[in-house]
Amino acid sequence: MSRIKSLMPSSWGIVFAAFSAAYGVGLICLIALPFIITAIISDLGLNEAQAGFLVSAEFLAMMVSSLLLAPIMGKVPKRNLTWLAAVIVLVGNVASANITDIYLLTLVRCVVGFACGIALACGNACVSLSSDPDKTAAYMNVLFVALMIIVMLSFSKVMTAYGLSGVYYALAVNTLVMMAFMFGMPNRIEALQENSDVVAEEKVKMITPVAISMMIAMFLFSMRDTMGWAFSWQVGLNVGYNDEQLGQLFSTQAFIGLAGPFIAALVGAKYGLKTPLIISIVTTGAVSLGYVLGEYSKTMYTIAVLLIVLTYFYALAYFTSLAAQLDKEGKIVAASSSFLTLGIAVGPAFSGWLLSVGGFAAVAMSIVVLVILTYAAVLLPLRARNQKPQTQIDNSAVAVTPAE
Repeated sequence: MSRIKSLMPSSWGIVFAAFSAAYGVGLICLIALPFIITAIISDLGLNEAQAGFLVSAEFLAMMVSSLLLAPIMGKVPKRNLTWLAAVIVLVGNVASANITDIYLLTLVRCVVGFACGIALACGNACVSLSSDPDKTAAYMNVLFVALMIIVMLSFSKVMTAYGLSGVYYALAVNTLVMMAFMFGMPNRIEALQENSDVVAEEKVKMITPVAISMMIAMFLFSMRDTMGWAFSWQVGLNVGYNDEQLGQLFSTQAFIGLAGPFIAALVGAKYGLKTPLIISIVTTGAVSLGYVLGEYSKTMYTIAVLLIVLTYFYALAYFTSLAAQLDKEGKIVAASSSFLTLGIAVGPAFSGWLLSVGGFAAVAMSIVVLVILTYAAVLLPLRARNQKPQTQIDNSAVAVTPAE
């Protein structure tokens, strides 16, 4: 019994609140990206590059809001702000489903993206409140994969039956459901008296080489991922799958993907963060290459797609955990989440442009470069985390004010 308890997070309330805000509202469009891109191309008559730029505008707005929020993350009422953001996302998705003008749609999606960025930053900052950020981040990703299974099973059918408007209505329903899990989110945090010196010291270390390297690593990791993910459905159609078959394939990969965050949750930091993090960078890059170059081999495409979720969420758990352990106010992890969304914003637009000038071979070459750069960027945060006194890591807990 004690063994099972040791594998569980210290606070399920924080896990569910962080998941619903950061992933259920903030990053839901990431896992729905292939459906959104495909529906935009089909319903609005845009090409891959144009569709990529439209989606990129939304994620760019996410980056701006989460980055603006990061410096004051320790002071803002997280739960209240997240609820406000969720309401804006809900209304914006319903409005998007009824808009046919591309310019007005882009404007509304930017507003939705700005609100999603707020939810993402607040949710990720909650990981820093936990005494075990490794487990908290891992179980957040377990829930995210479970949500992805639902998305893959339902959104493909919704897209086929109702097109782009149906996808946006489905996103609105998802937001409404996620709001029910936000009650456990703390509004404000206060550092324990004995840790006040540590927190004060961390406040002046927000903009440092370590923090900047962490943000760059998140950006490169995310950009590499979405460069292929955004057009993965299109590649599947090119190799001979139809929409129904792709729906089944993507649903299967989501089920397989549950193993990724579970492995991260069980292993945690038993063997340090460097080894599992480097493994995750290499494997996610290899999988991206597999499905980006899938037009040359249907078998390679199929195998790579089945491994997308497993490798991505295994990696994301460790990236989030590392960022959360660099400061206890959640500023660095919140700022890193903004660069995660910047990567999501840049990825589809950049790969759409690469497709127009050099095809998927050009995208593949860029992915290799990004994998190498991600590895280089993450080394400094890993070194800083390892040099941090263990007593500081163990004792830098925070007290959560009662729900207001």
